[in-house]
This record gives sequence, structure tokens and C-alpha cells, in this order.
Amino acid sequence: MVRILLLGLLGVLLGACAPELNWRELRLTEAGTRQLFPCKPVHQQRQVMLAGQLHRLVLEVCEAAGTTWAMTAVRADAGVAAPRLLDTLADAAHANLGAVRAPAQPQDVAGATAYPAAGRYRLAGRAPDGRALQADILLYARGTMVVQLTALGPRLSDEAVETFFASVRTDS
Repeated sequence: MVRILLLGLLGVLLGACAPELNWRELRLTEAGTRQLFPCKPVHQQRQVMLAGQLHRLVLEVCEAAGTTWAMTAVRADAGVAAPRLLDTLADAAHANLGAVRAPAQPQDVAGATAYPAAGRYRLAGRAPDGRALQADILLYARGTMVVQLTALGPRLSDEAVETFFASVRTDS
């Protein structure tokens, strides 16, 4: 029985590891997290206006199997608390695809604080050029750090998205 369970688990893991996906662990020091990515991400930083204030946004992004994979981190401060940043990011993601905002679906992330806007969102909408797009987004906050994981593409692999979202590890 144990052998059958192990073979089943191996099959699920191999299914999430399609040849075009080359999983690797990334540590994002600013967020205090480790995350599996299916491709080698590029590190970027920029100043962005969120909730009426300028914030430093840290972004890790790559593309594999026709999907853009991203991890975004931004620090909340006294002017804009984590719950407001979570709401702002959720609103922006929905607006970018022209999708109607629905409540977040629960997703456990070790060490994350439970906020109403934290959790998973599945969106369907259109790019500015009219192409149909899907997005799966996971939003969470740990202390003052707000993190958004995004998978965006014309068709998303449920197995790959599950691997991406389930791989979040927070530093103790």
C-alpha cells in the first residue's frame, strides 16, 4: 500500500515537472521567503504608486511554457498598512484583466497573517490587445511584507500553478 501511495505521489510530482518547466528554489531576502520557480527569474526593483503612496516594489519574474511567473514583494508602512496593500494589489490584478473581483479563496501560507484580501484568486479576462488571458494569484502578508505570486497566460496548467503556490516557504 505504501509503495502504491509513493508511486502515485511521484506521478503527481512528475506531472508538475513538464519538460519546459525547470523548477528551482529562489530565496527572496526582502520577503523572508523561499519559492520554487519553473524558470530562472529576473530580479527587478522599481518605485510604484500603491494606495496613494510611493513604495519600493521587488519583483522576480520569468516565462516558461507560455506562462509568466512572478513574485512581487512590497513593504507596508505606517502610512499604508498590509491589509490596504493586499486590497490594492487584488484590485489592480482584477482591473488589469477587466475581471470582476470575487472574494479570495483560502490558501494556507506558513507564518502569514489572516486578512480578508489574502488568499487565492482565479481570474479570466483580456490583455490590452484583446487576447484572452487567465491569471492565478496568491496574496499574503507576513508582518509588514506583502507578497503576490502570479501565474499569467492564455492557458494555465493547474499542476504547475499548484506546485508554484504550494512551494512558499517562510524563513523562521
